Order: sequence, then structure tokens, then C-alpha cells
Amino acid sequence: MPNNKLLIVDDEEFILSQFKSYLERKGYLVFTATKGEEGLNLLKQNNPDLMLLDLHLKEGIQGIDVLKQSLEFKPDLKVAIYSGFGNDNETIDSCLKLGAKLVLPKPINLKTLKEELDKLREG
Repeated sequence: MPNNKLLIVDDEEFILSQFKSYLERKGYLVFTATKGEEGLNLLKQNNPDLMLLDLHLKEGIQGIDVLKQSLEFKPDLKVAIYSGFGNDNETIDSCLKLGAKLVLPKPINLKTLKEELDKLREG
């Protein structure tokens, strides 16, 4: 049975706070990181089944590198990527080829986010 542990990596603290608050009320155990390196450490410490990853991080390693390293460490991790640059088909294709399971637009409303994460978790 899948667990409800979710790691969210996004450099915008307001978004992290909003997502964490909403998703915890809906039954997820949420870990958050504002930098890629921090996200990788939390992945190793907490062993989540799901990751929501912003592709465009301001500092440190970028989302696509976090994706690669996360899946090297935990190949069965289900990763949803999201970005405000929805037209960047080349990057999105690269992420899907690397193993991301889902691509979401940014911004995304909270109800839709939860529905998509539920499907990903169950699938």
C-alpha cells in the first residue's frame, strides 16, 4: 500500500507553505525544501513515495538535476514536475524520459494538485 509521504521542492516559500498546509489537511505527510540539495537530503532521510518538484530553482542545483539524482537514489519514486514555463516542451520531454511521471502547470489550484497527486500515488 502506498504511503502518504510527499516531498515538495520549490524555492518559493509561500507556495511551499500553501501546498503543505492544504495537503496535510488532506492526509499527506509533507516535507518541504527550498533548495535542491535540501530536497535530496530530505529524500534520503524520510523515504517519501512522492515528490513534487519545481523545475526552476533559483539557487543551487536545478530541478532536472534533482530529478536525476532522486531517481538514482530511489528508482521507484513517483515524481511530478511543475513549472511556470509550460511551453518548454524540450525540458518537459527530458524530464519524462528521465522518469518523471507527471507534468503539472504552475500555477495550479490546490484541489487539482491533490487530485493529481492522489492519482499518481495510487497509480
